[in-house]
This record gives sequence, structure tokens and C-alpha cells, in this order.
Amino acid sequence: MRGEGLDRIERIKADPLYLECVSLNGLRERERVFCRHDFQHMLLVSQISYKIITGTGGLDGFIRREGLSGPVQAAEVICAAGLLHDIGRWRQYDYGEDHALAGARMARAVLERAGFSAEEIRTVTRAIGEHRRAGPGASYLGRVICLADDLSRPCGTCGARTDCYKYEHLENLKDKNRTGFCLDKG
Repeated sequence: MRGEGLDRIERIKADPLYLECVSLNGLRERERVFCRHDFQHMLLVSQISYKIITGTGGLDGFIRREGLSGPVQAAEVICAAGLLHDIGRWRQYDYGEDHALAGARMARAVLERAGFSAEEIRTVTRAIGEHRRAGPGASYLGRVICLADDLSRPCGTCGARTDCYKYEHLENLKDKNRTGFCLDKG
């Protein structure tokens, strides 16, 4: 994911709405003892997502299915979904909205300003909307973002892990991953 050709990702990271959402997430979670939904978390989810797709041999199929021009465009789409997947988290705190659905709506304007096509925006916003419960019928990228979101949690070093409702699920998921669990390539 590093290197030339990821200009649109830099535009996302500098977008005023994106920066505002990251800031609002931080303000809402300043007293939170569990995992936070900050820029580092979103960046890690984008990196893990890319590694899942490339590490399982799913990149070529993803490029074909989504009609992408090649690996750079695919990296931008994957990274955009990871970076934007939690931008609606603050709306869940303030209004009780599902943050995945709110984030999918909000991401559209950020993606447009960053120069993503309508097809790419559909792919990214669908994945964002699916990232909480990527079950049957979810897109490949939605399932990947969901898995990466879970795998990004630092449960082993978290002082609040015994009180976390996700801890047992995430530890089981990590054990499956260490023993050869493989994401279906769609």
C-alpha cells in the first residue's frame, strides 16, 4: 500500500469532514476504557484489510469483480474503506444511529472530493455499511473490513479486556486466524 499512486488516500486524510469526524470520535471516547475509534485504529484496519486480501490471494479476484484497473486502484479502494469505516461512530454516541450506516452515508462526500468514481464509491460505502455484521450476502470487502476491524483489537494488552463484551469472540477469532483460518475469497 505504500508508494506512489495513492494520492486519493492523502486527500481523504486531509478532508475537513474526515478530520472533523475523527476529532468528534475522540471527544466522545475520551473517557472510554475500551478500544477507541481513532485515526490509528482506522489506519490499522486499512492495513490489515489490504494484507488479508493480498495474503489470501484475493487481490486479482477483487480487481476483476469490482472492475478496477489494477493493484494501485484496488489498494486505494481497500484503504479508503478502512480509513472511513468508523467515521460515523460519533453519530452513534450522539443520536443512537448505527455508526456503520451513518459512516457509509458520510463517506460518500469525502470519497467524491478525493476523486473516487461512482462505482468505487458504491464499493467502499457498501463495505462500510456492512462492516459491523458482514454475514451472508455481504460483499467481499465488507467481510474483509469486518474481520480486520476485529483483528485490529489489542486485547492481549488491554486492561479492560475482562469487562469487554467482545473479548472472548475476538480471542477465538485470533486463535482461528493463527491456526489457518482463511477468509473466503468471495
